[in-house]
Amino acid sequence: MKKLIVVLMSLLCGAVFAQDLSKSRKVATEVTVGKSKLTVGDRSLLKDTVVLPLSYFVEEMKMVKLEMSNEAVVGVGSVVIGERYILVRGGRSNPCKLFTIDGKFVANIGAIGRGPGEYQNIYDEVLDEKNNRIYLLPWQSQNVLVYDLKGTVLDPVRLPMNVPKGKIMVDPSGTTISVFAVPFTGSPYVTWTQKMSGEVINGVVPGYLEINPRNASGAFTGFNNEILSGKNTSNMDVFLLTLGARPDTLYHYDLKANRLLPQFAVNYRNAQLPVFGYTELPKHYMGVFSEMQQVSDNMSVGTNHRFFVIEKATLNGSFFKLKNDYLGDMIIDWPMYAFSNGYFIKNYDPGDLLEDLEKVLLNKELSASMRQKLTQLMNSISEKDNNYIFYARLKK
Repeated sequence: MKKLIVVLMSLLCGAVFAQDLSKSRKVATEVTVGKSKLTVGDRSLLKDTVVLPLSYFVEEMKMVKLEMSNEAVVGVGSVVIGERYILVRGGRSNPCKLFTIDGKFVANIGAIGRGPGEYQNIYDEVLDEKNNRIYLLPWQSQNVLVYDLKGTVLDPVRLPMNVPKGKIMVDPSGTTISVFAVPFTGSPYVTWTQKMSGEVINGVVPGYLEINPRNASGAFTGFNNEILSGKNTSNMDVFLLTLGARPDTLYHYDLKANRLLPQFAVNYRNAQLPVFGYTELPKHYMGVFSEMQQVSDNMSVGTNHRFFVIEKATLNGSFFKLKNDYLGDMIIDWPMYAFSNGYFIKNYDPGDLLEDLEKVLLNKELSASMRQKLTQLMNSISEKDNNYIFYARLKK
């Protein structure tokens, strides 16, 4: 128990608790680029660290206990929240699964395999309730797999190129799909829009975004590159996180103009570039700085991560940590990645949830009402349960 307390305190060391960013310094400016505005953060002005409550970003949090049955069991994959359904991404041995918004199992979406409607791994997904469709983009594929909301396999969407890693967005009408792909050398597009029939309407060539997937010794390192796209606004926001750090921005894909419009960047001045990534919320930009550590000839991992947030309206910002004030100020790891498709989402294995609740209940300063709430929740959980989904809609 003492070790748990020490770990928690070390996370908060040097941080200041705050309810918002009103007392943080201005760390960014706006410049005009063409017909759009680009927000530019100044790395030298990011100094302090604040601890922000989750309620600063979101509305009331809800909890869903997923139905428990052999077929309904899920892992801790990513989650898409809809108005009526919850889609949970599967892993290498578990297909994606659809539940009602109150946690009742509906159907497996596809299956693990190599046949029609089957896949080995999923990189991105779209839950389109309006048009009764689910779209899954497998890792390293030239097809977007399509299903209805009962899990029926439909004709796939054929893409003009193999997509090693990609993000997809479907038009509200359900007639077109936009794709952003890691643009390895020779790729015809970095992003494009096409009809469901496969006909490309328009596309953006990679240009300076093109990535050589092999390092100087010839080893394949391409899959160390990632695409970030929070999909937290009505725009298709994309950031290409590359192994070799290089100056770049968070973009919006303007479908009508067929252009990538720069939205947010950081000026590092004369400092050595870290490995960095950016994402967007309705009212904020978020980012992470990290260092890369070589762990093998063809793989590197990020270390020493520091997350920052900048408010769009005031351009105030700071390094930050995030606490879940709906669950007794539980610290949220990897805060920048906790938001997607307009929600804060946490997919909890019941054993992990019990462990985190136990940690929070060690806090002697916890209010009596919160202690009672969390104790009741803890006593209702069994390690034999299916997963618990916590979600809260982002404030707009």
